Amino acid sequence: MITKIISGLLGVSIVLSSSSVLARNILMGITKDGAKLYALTNYPPNAEDDGMGGWTSFIYAIEDTKGYRKVEAYTSFCYDGKLLSQPVKGTKDNMKVPGWHSKTASGFASVIADSKASQDLLKAVCYLVYNP
Repeated sequence: MITKIISGLLGVSIVLSSSSVLARNILMGITKDGAKLYALTNYPPNAEDDGMGGWTSFIYAIEDTKGYRKVEAYTSFCYDGKLLSQPVKGTKDNMKVPGWHSKTASGFASVIADSKASQDLLKAVCYLVYNP
């Protein structure tokens, strides 16, 4: 079994493995609304999503008053392993500050990374997509 350990990332150690046995959720923190945000180690972020240059797709989990659920999301704020303060050029993203677009039952919702938890989630996504 090949195991990679990424430590020091946001003060959190994330263990990734070729075996799904070690797949787990890592609590990134609590949002301003009181929701818990989780990075999902068994769903690595993807920067090559069907030709969508400059976009990174990822799946995260949220736990709030509605319960626990996995959410598909896309961000244009990752480049070379780092979280950017503006979207990657050419993505035509209308967000002016770091965040992501979450898939919902009725379409997409824009989420601004306005809490430490959401910023840490984005930092982890950006790091992992360029350092698998």
